[in-house]
Amino acid sequence: MKKKIIAAAALLIAGTTAGSAADLSMATKAPAYVAPVWSWTGFYIGGHVGAGWGTTESTITSITGLGPTNFALEQNNRSGVLGGGQIGYNFQSGWAVFGIQADIAGMDVKGTAPCFIELTCTSKSDWLATVSGRFGGVVADKTLIYAKGGAAWMNTTHTVAIPAAGIFGAPGAGTASASAENTDFGWLLGFGAEYAFSPNWTAFIEYDYMQFDTKSATLNFVAIPGAALNVDYKDKLSIAKIGVNYKF
Repeated sequence: MKKKIIAAAALLIAGTTAGSAADLSMATKAPAYVAPVWSWTGFYIGGHVGAGWGTTESTITSITGLGPTNFALEQNNRSGVLGGGQIGYNFQSGWAVFGIQADIAGMDVKGTAPCFIELTCTSKSDWLATVSGRFGGVVADKTLIYAKGGAAWMNTTHTVAIPAAGIFGAPGAGTASASAENTDFGWLLGFGAEYAFSPNWTAFIEYDYMQFDTKSATLNFVAIPGAALNVDYKDKLSIAKIGVNYKF
């Protein structure tokens, strides 16, 4: 009888110990890892580099001594590089992402070409600023495809050069030139793709097209007293750029 009691007690102790060990094992098991969901909502700031190319359409509206004219000059093609920065804010709702962004860039986009009889025309843009709204959708893990539209401002210097004894009939030799600097206003359309490659950093590639309002300028030739041209300019610009953003 005593042996049976001892055996039963041993079985009870063993069962209790095993159950406690199982409970302890279950209690300390680590939960499965769940990766955090990336959100595009928030402010960001970044930089970009790229290339620009475009055209300038010019029309001489009047010439000193000849009065009103309507001489359409040859289109001037130009190209160059740019670099700058951007700041913005995104708001994500489900798959859709809405945002607003402001950009500013220094640029060296220029071109020179014969444009009419003895005239040589040069157009050079040195800075560009834009404000645009963005709308896009998350199409894959941490990948955003978007379109944008807004307003653009571009500073451009237009120069016309002629031989000093050219169309104005002035005596002398060499070349006379006249320039006018304008800040043009226009509209912007673009599209791009952006990828979040770390918890706070994204990289993007983008194309934008801009068309600016017609600007009128008076070009006075200092080397030829009394000589002047009144010219209407219309600029168009495309840019392709890559960049990075830091999201706060």
